[in-house]
Amino acid sequence: MSKAQDTQEQVLRVTDNVPEETWYWAALASIGISAVLKIQGKDHWALFVGQWPPTFLLFGLYHRLIQPGHK
Repeated sequence: MSKAQDTQEQVLRVTDNVPEETWYWAALASIGISAVLKIQGKDHWALFVGQWPPTFLLFGLYHRLIQPGHK
């Protein structure tokens, strides 16, 4: 098994244990947290946290595309 395949298996094992909705809620939560940080004047932290939603959404989509019939 190649290193890439081994890494993919590890990612799938982690995402299998996380309900699909969790990724979407995590994305929404990070958007909210980013907004609160921006309002508090913590611009650098707001930008940092504001970059998380695409990652969370991609985890959810990746899992759905790799294993479409799996729930």
